[in-house]
Amino acid sequence: MIYFDNAATTKVKPEEVYKAFEYYVREIGVSPGRGSYSLGISASRMLYQVRKKTGIFFGLENLTNVIFTKNSTEAINLFFHGFLKTGDHVVISCYEHNAVLRPLHYLKSIGMIDYSVIQRNDLELSPEELLEKYAKTNTKVLALTLASNLTGRIIYKSEFFEEAKKRNITTFLDASQGAGKMSLSMKNGQIDYLVFTGHKDLMGLPGTGGLCCRDKEEITPLLQGGTGIFGDAYMNPKVFPEGLEAGTLNMPAIWALGAAIDFCQQNRNEIYKKEKELTELLLEQLSTIKNIIIYDYGFDRLGVVGFNIDGYSSDEIVKYLDTWGICTRGGIHCAILAHEALKTVKTGAVRVSVSSFNTVDEVYEFIDILRRLGE
Repeated sequence: MIYFDNAATTKVKPEEVYKAFEYYVREIGVSPGRGSYSLGISASRMLYQVRKKTGIFFGLENLTNVIFTKNSTEAINLFFHGFLKTGDHVVISCYEHNAVLRPLHYLKSIGMIDYSVIQRNDLELSPEELLEKYAKTNTKVLALTLASNLTGRIIYKSEFFEEAKKRNITTFLDASQGAGKMSLSMKNGQIDYLVFTGHKDLMGLPGTGGLCCRDKEEITPLLQGGTGIFGDAYMNPKVFPEGLEAGTLNMPAIWALGAAIDFCQQNRNEIYKKEKELTELLLEQLSTIKNIIIYDYGFDRLGVVGFNIDGYSSDEIVKYLDTWGICTRGGIHCAILAHEALKTVKTGAVRVSVSSFNTVDEVYEFIDILRRLGE
């Protein structure tokens, strides 16, 4: 089997991740903040360690300003529902995942906020031109994805956020695609809020994500429930971050996330180099296939490539590849705005996404099998 769907979930994880998960389950096995006995205190200390490690990894000044969630979708909803107020306006790009679009569209549908979508070609405008065109007097947030989950195109530019800050606009980065591959500093990149998920490029396990906050501004909790502190209160306490983490945290996966972050931090250059080589080879070889359309070909990208071949739907190509044991993804990639921008709503798109654990031989085998399509 060749696994080329790493943009959805990285299948192969570092061995350290599996070991960390097993250690927590077998040796700790309890929840942080739920007991004053020694094992419960150990769990709380371990949570603090991963919280701090995550803050360091993303360049937070206040290292523990990290709210853990079960994925980036929950973190995005927490931010938009908890931060935006009636009458606010948000600017997003046409490459945003549905996890960004849908909460905003819901808030718009109930008459609470409005949003504008930066069109594809306008992403090449200067920061001044871009915000002059899309920002309004009531614009509260500029929200951008780090990179497209459909084409791999890198969307975030620190210059956009620098200009937003000049206009007193809060900046929000969805780093679901790219965290673990690209070096990010919230401080240097003018990022006020950043969301991440553990199971993709960070190479952790499913069930982890979070919202990193430059400052401890008040955010309304998305969920009400047990927080492990102030149990006599009728509502979540206004304590950061515990008041925003109602419910039992997925500590085995969070502890494994800490191991994944260590691996990414220690091997970032090698990971980037390997994936860059694989992606360049993939693009070079795909471009030799007859009647192929490669989306965002000329742009800087992560190890994600979206394409179509004339005469076939994306689902047909994915089904064909699966018969050869190659895992790719077709259809609509939870990014309807991007499909509208690329005019692929009817056909969908085939997505190939590599990881540093893939090989050159796998790329050549994939290309060879793709060339046989229609024979």
